[in-house]
Amino acid sequence: MNTERQTAPRLGALILVAAIAAAAGAALRTPMPRLQAVTAGAAAEPLPNYREALVRFLERHPRDGRGWVLLAMSELESERWAEAAAAFEKAVEVSPKVAADPAVWCEWADALGMAQGGSLAGRPTELIERALALRPQHPKALEMAGSAAYGRRDFKLAAEYWRRLLPQLDAASPAHGELSAAIARAERLSRTALPPG
Repeated sequence: MNTERQTAPRLGALILVAAIAAAAGAALRTPMPRLQAVTAGAAAEPLPNYREALVRFLERHPRDGRGWVLLAMSELESERWAEAAAAFEKAVEVSPKVAADPAVWCEWADALGMAQGGSLAGRPTELIERALALRPQHPKALEMAGSAAYGRRDFKLAAEYWRRLLPQLDAASPAHGELSAAIARAERLSRTALPPG
């Protein structure tokens, strides 16, 4: 993996710290603890009793969309990516209210991306696009859309998504500086790289 391709995942971790605060009202949970555990290199602690209780609850109430989201979050905390993705899919299927939340689509995309080795290509990108259709300025969706475009070497599109995110970040924050640098790098690459295939 070359240096340029490594930029997108690193950018995601940096931007999430600042951008999630702006999206907290729409999110069903704050992903900070998970992000801190991952960036510190520590495995998140599993919550077996909590998970088992949720599974039993959902056996009795299979159309409880929020319950499926909570199960998905529990699976994410335990790094069971495929199981988390399946629970998010069920949540969206059974609850129009959950399906209207762009944060859920982003978390689902994140889980699928992790399940396929950290790549946002394919289905995760489709889910990110759905989140943006629901809320075009959603910060996590913009960050992820930019990372997905960067990963497929569509540097021009990556810069466009990240430029839309930039005004939502505190101009004095490290995340703003990192994103500005990433935009400049993507714009530079867009002038020299071959068009994405």
